[in-house]
Amino acid sequence: MNLQVKTLSILLMTSVMVLNTSCRTELDEEIGAPQDQTLLANSKVANLMLKTAMNDGSRDNILDSSSCFGVALPVTVNVNGVEIIIDSEEDFQLIENIFNEFEDDLDSLEFIFPITLVFGDYTELIIENEDQLEQLVEDCAEDEEDEDEDDDIECIDFQYPFTVSVFNENSELFETIAFTSDRELHDFIRNLDEDDIVNIGFPITVVLSDGTEITINNLEDLEDTIEEAIDDCDENDIGEERFTQVITSQLLEVQKYKDNQSNETNNYRDYIFDFSEDGTVVITLENNDGDDTTNVITNGTWSVRTRADGGLNATMDFGADAPLNKLNNEWNVKKIKEKRIMLDDRNGEGISKDELFFDKAK
Repeated sequence: MNLQVKTLSILLMTSVMVLNTSCRTELDEEIGAPQDQTLLANSKVANLMLKTAMNDGSRDNILDSSSCFGVALPVTVNVNGVEIIIDSEEDFQLIENIFNEFEDDLDSLEFIFPITLVFGDYTELIIENEDQLEQLVEDCAEDEEDEDEDDDIECIDFQYPFTVSVFNENSELFETIAFTSDRELHDFIRNLDEDDIVNIGFPITVVLSDGTEITINNLEDLEDTIEEAIDDCDENDIGEERFTQVITSQLLEVQKYKDNQSNETNNYRDYIFDFSEDGTVVITLENNDGDDTTNVITNGTWSVRTRADGGLNATMDFGADAPLNKLNNEWNVKKIKEKRIMLDDRNGEGISKDELFFDKAK
């Protein structure tokens, strides 16, 4: 009897061991992949995916004039005296329509506070008033001046949903995760553990800025495709057509003017510049007595040309009267954003002496 019990116990233990080995082998086969096909924490392709899945703060620049963050929707705004609720990105066209209703008015947009800002890593911050918002916009502008490129990759998007299989070697836990948004993917990669073995459920689809869909079958293809797309829609792309589009599509104001290390921005705060495609510009001065009227100060000219080295020069002539005559120059175009043009004046050694930044007029 005891022998039968012992024999039965041994058989059961053997069966369990075989079953465990079989299940583990099947699990390994399910999650197993060549080393170069396993998504690893802090790998190059993981970082590219993270940047692609970041919150794109430039999508709502018509609201906040900043690419460092976006405004959580819905939000209530007052546009040229008309109060509207923005529920989705499609509603941005409502703002554009109001702005375009009259050609000779000064467009304004005011938030009904509080509002919530969402940064690139999806952290959120509640803003209680206009002063707080303006300070963040200014801080963002200063950061952009010091950076050669944005952190986020805007020229390619993932098509959802897609899944990944995850196995943690320490806990021996296995799970399948389905992503339905950039935020879910960003949070997953940001929290990816070095002990996690991650296999993406290829094929997946990515979408380029022109709407082209590309099927991706492995990590190598994914890495190459993202890298190739990084500059396809670069908002900092410098070209005559891009420069003309930005400078003529909105009223501009001087966001910064530095004359050989001396910051003289305050001398230009109330000037509004209206650049036209025919190479003319009308400069007006905002009236500070409480109404919305403006006075035409002077007319000027502007032009743009491509240098032999591929860079861009913009010539500004705002007349002979001070203080606008100090802005007369053939400027080097340093950077072009959706609502900002950054110019500087470089000597033969490439050192910037003067800087002139135009922003969309508020």
